[in-house]
Amino acid sequence: MVPAPSLPRSPNLFKEHPDAIAAFACAVLVLLGWQTLNLGWIGAALFILTTAYVVGGFDSAREGLTTLVREKELDVDLLMIVAALGAASLGLWQREYYLIVDGAVLILIFAISGALEGYALRRTERSIRGLMSLTTDTARVLLNGQERTLPIAELKVGDQVLVKPGELVPTDGLVTEGFSTLDQASITGESIPVEKTIGDEVFAGTINGSGALKLKIHQPPESSLIQRVIRLVQQAQTEAPPSQQFIERFERGYAKVIVIVGLLLSILPPFLLGWSWEATIYRALIFLVVASPCALMASIMPTLLSGIANGARHGILFKNGAQLERVGRVRAIAFDKTGTLTTGKLQVINIMATQKSVDF
Repeated sequence: MVPAPSLPRSPNLFKEHPDAIAAFACAVLVLLGWQTLNLGWIGAALFILTTAYVVGGFDSAREGLTTLVREKELDVDLLMIVAALGAASLGLWQREYYLIVDGAVLILIFAISGALEGYALRRTERSIRGLMSLTTDTARVLLNGQERTLPIAELKVGDQVLVKPGELVPTDGLVTEGFSTLDQASITGESIPVEKTIGDEVFAGTINGSGALKLKIHQPPESSLIQRVIRLVQQAQTEAPPSQQFIERFERGYAKVIVIVGLLLSILPPFLLGWSWEATIYRALIFLVVASPCALMASIMPTLLSGIANGARHGILFKNGAQLERVGRVRAIAFDKTGTLTTGKLQVINIMATQKSVDF
């Protein structure tokens, strides 16, 4: 029989949603720091806003430095941290403390974007775990007339497998003995059980009905339909949408250009334009703050997640953002079976009674 599901564990919010908690804490600290600054408590405001920088920018700083050290590349995470620190430096330098709030808001935007990306990743993992729950780890194998329970990984082509009523089919196979109906909704989406008898193919992850079946494995377990579906879903979930791929290509070059231009603006104007060093550095920092592409870099994932969530509320499930973008280019859809456009529930809609004379 199919094992009863275990009781769900109480979620550990700090372990499962660290990025979301960091973004929320950063938002609270930014708001609190801004209000404290309005009250004129400069020291307390600087302490609170510094904490917001650390809490919200830690992950971005780590990722940016890791990319710089390991890949010798600049990315927008590091650029954002530099811009935020530049805003803080300007605020302290000119005693315009609201600039420090602006830098904290810049970090908050990236923290929210990171939390949304983390949500998308966890959604991917839940989808994969849901598919894995459709499979079983062991199978009843008939060896020399004896029934043995073996791990799925040890099954070989030609093995005889016994599937009792109510059990999950462990791997794809051909029926060699028995008759039953199988629930194939997890594989085909068809809500009505399908009859299976000698010579028919059955699929891993389907649920056997009231009859026992003997199967002959005709392909390796890793080539079963459900395993292929799991691999396809894994590939689809990690496939970035075209817009995201463009942004990722663009951000590397953009970060390099901004850093180079920022360095030139901090060095050349005193020699070419006669600016003072104080004005030069001040304007170079302003350029870094203004040029930080936070809105552009954080625009793709929230938009796609909003579309996926809105579709889910209306009963439409998207595997990832790439599929959502492709749907935007679709002009016609073909549906092939009952249960897709209909409820899949049989009912009597009409009764026609007839009379026929019988001669004795």
